[in-house]
Amino acid sequence: MTLKQKSSACPVGNEWLPVIKGALTAAGNSQGTALVIPSGQDLSVFTTVAASTGAILPASGVSPGEEYVIANHGANALSVYPAVGGTMGTASANAAYSLAAGKTGYFLYVGSLAWTTNP
Repeated sequence: MTLKQKSSACPVGNEWLPVIKGALTAAGNSQGTALVIPSGQDLSVFTTVAASTGAILPASGVSPGEEYVIANHGANALSVYPAVGGTMGTASANAAYSLAAGKTGYFLYVGSLAWTTNP
């Protein structure tokens, strides 16, 4: 998980804060048209997920060991794609991971466009 140093005006007790983006809408029906999750966005909360829509994990700016958390609060399964040429666990290259509605997935970057998942 990428952490940002908080500003001196932030009243939170922790020194580091995660980067969160909520109320996202899944897009597209393929790896090439899915909503791109930018590098450094630790938690992505999807509230609108139409059938067969998805998101794609970042292709650059990610280091091995970084974790991305995706929450699917939509009505349908969310297709989560690796970057073009990438893999999710033991699946074939470019195959999507199906994150069920109401579930949260943890995606760990292991390097060379490869991700591992823990739903």
